[in-house]
Amino acid sequence: MINWYQTSKKGDSRHGHDKYKGEIIMRSRLLLIVLIISCKSFLFAELTKAQFWAISLAGMMTEMNEYNRNTLNMGAMTESNKRGWLELLRRDWGVTNREELLETLDTTENVGHASSLRQMKQIINEMANQGFSIFEIYNKYELTDYQYNRLKFTIANWNILRDRTLMAWDLGRNISLCRWGYSVGFLEEEEAWEKIMYYAKKIQLFYNSWNGYGIDYLMGRLFFGSGSGEDITYLLRTVPLYNKLTTAFWNHIEWYTNLSTEARDTSKATAQTSFYEKPADNDGALQFQTNDPSDYNKWSSFYIDNPGTDQNIIQCNIKKISGDDNYGFGILFCVDDSDMSKRSFYRLFITVKGTFTVQKMVDDKWVKAPVDWRDSSFLKTGYNVYNHIMVERTDDNGSATFNIYFNKNLAATFVDNEPLNGVRVGLVTSVNVLGKEMFPHIPVDVRFDY
Repeated sequence: MINWYQTSKKGDSRHGHDKYKGEIIMRSRLLLIVLIISCKSFLFAELTKAQFWAISLAGMMTEMNEYNRNTLNMGAMTESNKRGWLELLRRDWGVTNREELLETLDTTENVGHASSLRQMKQIINEMANQGFSIFEIYNKYELTDYQYNRLKFTIANWNILRDRTLMAWDLGRNISLCRWGYSVGFLEEEEAWEKIMYYAKKIQLFYNSWNGYGIDYLMGRLFFGSGSGEDITYLLRTVPLYNKLTTAFWNHIEWYTNLSTEARDTSKATAQTSFYEKPADNDGALQFQTNDPSDYNKWSSFYIDNPGTDQNIIQCNIKKISGDDNYGFGILFCVDDSDMSKRSFYRLFITVKGTFTVQKMVDDKWVKAPVDWRDSSFLKTGYNVYNHIMVERTDDNGSATFNIYFNKNLAATFVDNEPLNGVRVGLVTSVNVLGKEMFPHIPVDVRFDY
């Protein structure tokens, strides 16, 4: 295996930064510093800790629809997106204007699914006390099919629901409604934040952890789906989102974050970076970590001479602890950086979703990818899970065959008739845009082990 940490040499490359250890052009570096200083106010324009905390309460809806994680607006404020959000509000909520939105917010808070669950609990208690069967209850209360289905769901999940309120579901949905309302122009920014923080404070007082809040939200969504008999479908779609939030997002946010007005005005996290250095917690040999907004939409690499005994093999254990799940991380191989303005290499990217690709750069220009993005059943999915990746090269009369292995299983093979012949190897990490990453509050954190 490659001993990354102990054999690291000069040659760090950060695309978009021109930050090379020992190989930097001084004039470019000075220009970069000037640009960063002049753009500082823009680069650190993300949400305060309190605002980010409140937005994160809508995490399941955010992840389900792949909305922005770090802005009040759901996504890019384009006419196309606005039409889509307007249609969603009309179709799913019956909301077509500001007045209907405000009325829906009030109804959801005061007569939402928490109220419906209380009704189901009262019915179940009457069944227990008077010995009624569920069919007798159905006739006595003249339940609709939706209510009957929800009653059955509540009985089947009584051990969980008897101590639940589903308030997380109702108020969490209201936060999403406020974001939609702002995104389509029904709410002004200040008004949207005022309402969001009102719901956030109620939630923070009622629950004592992200797990407690998340389970109540999850059960609320299943309770909602049970009315139409879709609770299993909702379960299969929502549990992975809950797991993602608890393992990669919510666990990085302090539950008792100060939500006061003063905190919202001043509380912002500090940007910190660690580019391929020994991690403080000793989890892995090297760590890439950044929560610096100046790293948005860039990729970072670090490469060295291959110290392995077999120069045609590169292998490494890698995992992602936090950061956008759509953006890749992995290794570089056949790197030729003798001319830093004309670098050439192959880049093997994987994601926590179990997808991968192999890309090719020739003289600092991307060419046709040898392996397009695809799924692999051999990749372990999820955050904080190590995958062993290996590339094996075989040369034959000027061409080269590359075998890609994940966890000792052959996942892909490609032949390059014009192979790159660089001898260096490296590590690489990509960072998504502002809305998808959660800087400066949650970093991109990737570990490399050997």
